[in-house]
Amino acid sequence: MISHTKKILSRIPFPIALLCVALLVGLLVAGGVWALLAGGGHKHPNTVASHPPTATLNNVQISPLLFGTNLSLYNGNDQVLTSATTRTLLQQIHTHIIRMPIRTEVPEAVNIQAAQTIKSLGAIPLVILHGATFQNPLADDMLVVRDMNSIFGKDIVYYEFGNENDLQGVAVDHYTALWNAVVPQLKRLALNGHFVGPVNFHYDHYYLSTFLQNANPRPDAVSWHEYSCGDAQAPDECIANLAHWTSDVQDARALMSSVIGTELPIMITEWNYAPDAVPNDGKNNNSAFMHTWTTTALQTLAANRVFASMQYSCTHPIMPLITTDDTLTVQGSTFAGQYQRMIVEKQGPAALSTTTATPTSRATSLGLTPDGPIMMSFEDGATDGWNGHGVVAMQNSTTVALDGTHSLHVALHNSSSSDFPYISLDLLGLTSYPKAGQTITAYIYSQSNAVTLNAKLFVVNNDYQWHADGAVTLAPGTWTRLTYHIPSSVTQPRQIVIQFNCTTGMGTPSDVYVDAIGWS
Repeated sequence: MISHTKKILSRIPFPIALLCVALLVGLLVAGGVWALLAGGGHKHPNTVASHPPTATLNNVQISPLLFGTNLSLYNGNDQVLTSATTRTLLQQIHTHIIRMPIRTEVPEAVNIQAAQTIKSLGAIPLVILHGATFQNPLADDMLVVRDMNSIFGKDIVYYEFGNENDLQGVAVDHYTALWNAVVPQLKRLALNGHFVGPVNFHYDHYYLSTFLQNANPRPDAVSWHEYSCGDAQAPDECIANLAHWTSDVQDARALMSSVIGTELPIMITEWNYAPDAVPNDGKNNNSAFMHTWTTTALQTLAANRVFASMQYSCTHPIMPLITTDDTLTVQGSTFAGQYQRMIVEKQGPAALSTTTATPTSRATSLGLTPDGPIMMSFEDGATDGWNGHGVVAMQNSTTVALDGTHSLHVALHNSSSSDFPYISLDLLGLTSYPKAGQTITAYIYSQSNAVTLNAKLFVVNNDYQWHADGAVTLAPGTWTRLTYHIPSSVTQPRQIVIQFNCTTGMGTPSDVYVDAIGWS
């Protein structure tokens, strides 16, 4: 999923080599995000011998490592390993960085074959190590690093510590503690390894901030994943929501400046329009949408000076660059076209202004600290699977938020004190859900003091039995914290529910906002 483009200088004709050296020196002197890599001991790969490492377009330095992809690698029959045509197409569309998972069910020999394939493609590898979901990842991760050393020698290898551990219920303190225990030993072993975290399933201000404050060693780059909508959302929404990527990058840069006094390179190691895409959803079978969305996505990443990004994934059954019969999809052709436009022809998006202000999360300003990882902060512009019952309307909102800039707006009828409108989230089918012994946390903002509202957070089990504590009165004009500790008798919750009830001001419609939902 990462294409390695580093060439040994002695193999390049002398005039071109001299030009590359001159361009690289100029870029390092100019400073910017790319100079951070040199300051950290990174070698910036010369991804195309006849082009500089970055193309400067409208005052934006664009890295060829934006043009990366993910390798599926569920077994030794992965299409990239078995099809010479697929590998040729990956080279033809200029795939410069390939992200490679290490799966427990895949033999070491397959991992070695995959790494050798990445090297043969002239690509840079980003290897996903076992992270905080493994009780003792060190031994397995050391074996992976030794294998990469034997294949890539002193060439750059990027390593991500874990993959979406926050989605799997790993609190940031636990993730960081394991990073501090494991990564120093891996760094000593790796010949030219650069270590990346925290690999969140979406941008998470709180998680990244806590990680950066406590990570030792400091990561060489930070990473998270970006999608813009759900499978059921309209194509126009998916395109419009790409603006959130800009907000995420700008917040991350301001956060890094505030917490560690410098900006680290940003890697978006998975991106596509929806993490839950299904066949023929009106988007993947809509050529105009796929072309427009992919063009806008890559231009958004370029305009924000993102260092590297990886499409998910090159042979995905629903959102691939290359089909099973070895032809480019619309997304694959658009990917290649944007490389030609931005890197070769040097025509790219205008620079985006960036903020240098120190970000203050609403949680911090209110003296609120989430107990664990935030699973839902609605920063993707969607409702994230929540359904309303007895409410006027429910939608994503930027009116008020606790974590980031978005929350879930719930408009209530409040016709009488005997009404109990609620919102619910179906947990069946989710890859990560709260379990017995964990505590669920959610924050509720009541906008008006014209009514008095109570709220209750609870779970429903597979037998549709409710497990709940007492209701809490919502203080108007501020965020109220709701919690529920799941008892051991609940083997697997079926739903999370937040129920409301009006005790005064009946008949007056009211608005509440829900944010920062998580469990640990």
